[in-house]
Amino acid sequence: MKARWIITAVSAALFFGGSLFTSLRDPWFQGLRRPDWLTFEFLIPFIWIFIWICTTISAILVWDKSSKRFRPWLLMGIYAAIAILTSAYSPVVVEFRSLIGGMIVGGLATVLVYILAFLVKPISQTASWLFLPYAIWGPIGTYLTWVLIQLNFQ
Repeated sequence: MKARWIITAVSAALFFGGSLFTSLRDPWFQGLRRPDWLTFEFLIPFIWIFIWICTTISAILVWDKSSKRFRPWLLMGIYAAIAILTSAYSPVVVEFRSLIGGMIVGGLATVLVYILAFLVKPISQTASWLFLPYAIWGPIGTYLTWVLIQLNFQ
């Protein structure tokens, strides 16, 4: 039970840490032109909370299903890398005014999600399936960032 709380706390700190330092409510970011089809922007924080819940449960399942002798530290490191890259999006975009940097960190996190989903499948198929929301949203978010670049800097 203790490991679940530790994984949840570490996951929350890493996943949402970037928004403690920087907010996408920044006037510069809010002033960017958006595509007409972006009618669901108010839902994006809720999408990320759902993704965080799914990835955290996935990490807990992988930890719990691994043997006591072989703890999956490398896999936990990849979970952490995904959380750090996800968290880095806001500071990279807002502090550096770099949508390209945001697109890179978001795209890299998404690639790691695909890799980790494949790696954890032999341990827990459920843990692997819990990456589906990120695997779907990651390309959408990366594409949206690319569209913001096209609308604002071309």
